[in-house]
Amino acid sequence: MSFSSNYRPTPGAGKRARALSHGAILKPWGPSALSLAICAALPGLALAAHTPTDNVDPQLLAFNTTFLQGTHSDLDLQLLLSANSVLPGNYRVDLYSNEVLVGRRDIEFSRNPVSGRVEPCLSLDLLNQLGIDMTRLQAQGKFDPDAPQACYDLPAMIDQATLRYDASRLRLAASVPQVAMQRGLRGYVDPQLWDEGISAGFINYQFNTSRSAGDADTRFAHNLGLRNGINLGAWRLRNESNYSSSTGQPSTFKSNRSYLQHDVTALKGQFSAGDIFSDTDLFDSVRYRGLKLASDEGMRADSERGYAPIIRGVAQSNATVEIRQNNYILYTTNVPPGPFEISDIYPSGSNGDLEITIIEADGRRRVSQQAFSSLPIMVREGQVKYSLSVGQFNSNTEGLATPKMLSGTLAYGINSNLTGIVGVQASDNYKALALGAGRNTAFGAVSVDLTRSSSQAQGQTTQGNSLRALYAKTFTGTDTNFTLAAYRYSTEGYRTLSDHVQDLSDGTIKRSGHSKTRTDLTINQSLGRNRELGSLYLNASDQRYWNRGGTQSASAGYSNNWGEVSYNIDVTRSKDLGNSGYANNDTQFNLSVSFPLGSRSRAPRAFVTTSTQKGDNSTQVGINGYLSETSDTFYSVQGGNSSTSGSSASASLSTRTSVADISLGYSQGRGYDSQNLNIAGSVVAHQGGINLGQSVGETFALAEVPGVRGARISSYSGVETGRNGYAVVPSAQPYRVNWISLDTRELGGDIDIDNATQQLVPRRGAIVVARYTGKTGRRVQFELFDAQNQIIPFGASVEDADGKQLAISDPNGKALALVEQDQGTLTIKWGNQQCLASYALAERNKALNYERQKLVCTP
Repeated sequence: MSFSSNYRPTPGAGKRARALSHGAILKPWGPSALSLAICAALPGLALAAHTPTDNVDPQLLAFNTTFLQGTHSDLDLQLLLSANSVLPGNYRVDLYSNEVLVGRRDIEFSRNPVSGRVEPCLSLDLLNQLGIDMTRLQAQGKFDPDAPQACYDLPAMIDQATLRYDASRLRLAASVPQVAMQRGLRGYVDPQLWDEGISAGFINYQFNTSRSAGDADTRFAHNLGLRNGINLGAWRLRNESNYSSSTGQPSTFKSNRSYLQHDVTALKGQFSAGDIFSDTDLFDSVRYRGLKLASDEGMRADSERGYAPIIRGVAQSNATVEIRQNNYILYTTNVPPGPFEISDIYPSGSNGDLEITIIEADGRRRVSQQAFSSLPIMVREGQVKYSLSVGQFNSNTEGLATPKMLSGTLAYGINSNLTGIVGVQASDNYKALALGAGRNTAFGAVSVDLTRSSSQAQGQTTQGNSLRALYAKTFTGTDTNFTLAAYRYSTEGYRTLSDHVQDLSDGTIKRSGHSKTRTDLTINQSLGRNRELGSLYLNASDQRYWNRGGTQSASAGYSNNWGEVSYNIDVTRSKDLGNSGYANNDTQFNLSVSFPLGSRSRAPRAFVTTSTQKGDNSTQVGINGYLSETSDTFYSVQGGNSSTSGSSASASLSTRTSVADISLGYSQGRGYDSQNLNIAGSVVAHQGGINLGQSVGETFALAEVPGVRGARISSYSGVETGRNGYAVVPSAQPYRVNWISLDTRELGGDIDIDNATQQLVPRRGAIVVARYTGKTGRRVQFELFDAQNQIIPFGASVEDADGKQLAISDPNGKALALVEQDQGTLTIKWGNQQCLASYALAERNKALNYERQKLVCTP
């Protein structure tokens, strides 16, 4: 007998043995608990080590129950032993490889004529989807590509490999030693599982406000950064905008980009329309209004996930940090005194230096530049990376021309170590052609490209070339990471598209020089086998221009721990170069030391920071830490002295809640006092209501626990469900498996969740939902007796009026169940018998973890 079914149960269906472990609550170390522990393992013992199920004639295979001791009743284990049984047929199942969801496939299950077991048919295509290294198996003589088989025996091919099928969840799981797995397919998920998410809208905001009062005046400054979005089916509408105002300055509102986006799965790419940025594998990124079709590397297996620089610095007080790119504020936040790192910025394009401004409490501003460029272009053999942009140049800067433009690049993996790339860029009276190649070598990834441009503007025609070399490498032997090393040389006549548009624009001042050379370098070095000797970093940039000077900047630092003492040393130096040499330079030296005040894991830490810059020597001493061992509220208090500014004091408080991240600070010094407030969070509107949450990323999720408020989400600090049972999970990886788990420890004994862990695979920009099913009621330990007042056998099923299984009896005839009603009728089944038993619970005693009641059932 065989049948075919594509039926997929709702989450939580078929939970046949969910109450097996409840008896352990009664006597954690007694015979009852031991019996239940064995009982819980019975389904696994009933399965062969390498088969998804044993659907075998009982005369061929039986489970010996004589070793179970101390039971007060007969045994009825058939319900347990058959929990994972399956009949021959075709099933659509979720395919797991080493606990990671990799696909959803129709798989044929058939009975093995030798063993009598029902086994899945694993084709060569399925083995590749599981990530098996077939080349390795071929070298071992366990796979012959010239003699293909309809079905392969995975456990016979790979030692310690196993298969297990969960019929209740239609889940086929393969466990394969890592040595037998392909390296390149880690993390890849079948596109059939990519979830476009729900229709919803969100506002992601970051609001910063400050007040600074001095001897002469009082100044206010406000900044609101917004990332807004609406998802309708598979379409995403996005907007990035910023509002700012300050005393004595006009208020400004600027939209950085607004665009519509949609996956193009067949091309492994993204379609975009609106105000967007061109890609920068070969050319500088430009903002334009138009259309774009570009490959999405996130859709590929084992691909680069993108690059964003880490912003490092040292604040001398409660300071505001602003990060700009192309004169648009990307990010603003408040930081306490001492060293800081910012790694969660979202650059608009892959090129364009970042301007970092540190505004101290007394109004002093320190501005520095950080180079930001793309990494060497490399794609796998036979694969294509592409980008095509068509539209109208629109730099968001007043006074610049807006000519039509076209920009495109195409990269192809010639072989496993060599990539070729070509690009073209054109506009009114402008054209540029670029050719390049990238190669993986034993010394790292290297790419070289040459661009030739021709520009006609203001009655003058200029032509020139630009040569660029990029390098990236991690040396595993020394743990040295060259995140980026770049060099570019441009002849005097070379023009980028942005240069050409500036030359075209009426009323603009003709620039006195164009880019000549540029060198960027970023190095991170760990010292010692396990970094016990600390780590070093170096960032450097050198920019020179034709007919005028340039700029140089470099920063280097060293950090380490000595026991519980942490220390950091860094030096930053910048120079403005004139035509005849150095015109201006600035050097800052910082030293920070911190140590705990106690042995607790969250003991407060004392810190000392000293800085030297242009003859100003300053020192700050303070204490910071969390308010309690379990608190998400962080405080910092400090006092200091500067040789030029005198004494100062400051305090800050920041907390992470389920609805926002909030921080505030106060500073006072010679001739000034200041206060600041920073609030960052999101507002998400969806079919289930409106939820406030923490700041969300490009792709994020909602967790739904119907009827349950305050349910926490593991691995996300402060995230919990609101009144409508929804929680905003702030980030998710697109096209990859994301595990969203409920923290069930604080749900209480009156809530039962069917499956506390969900796996989601969102598309880029999607808002996906992890739906948890469960129920709320009262836990009751029922003592089960038949009509003759005899204990009902071990393994009997207890079901509610709808036929849903609530529990299975333990060896003492007891079953711990969660009932939703205070009174009702239960059905008890064992063997070929069944009976009904009514119960009526007394008024609830909340001091008890569970209640007890005797049940005598009647036929």
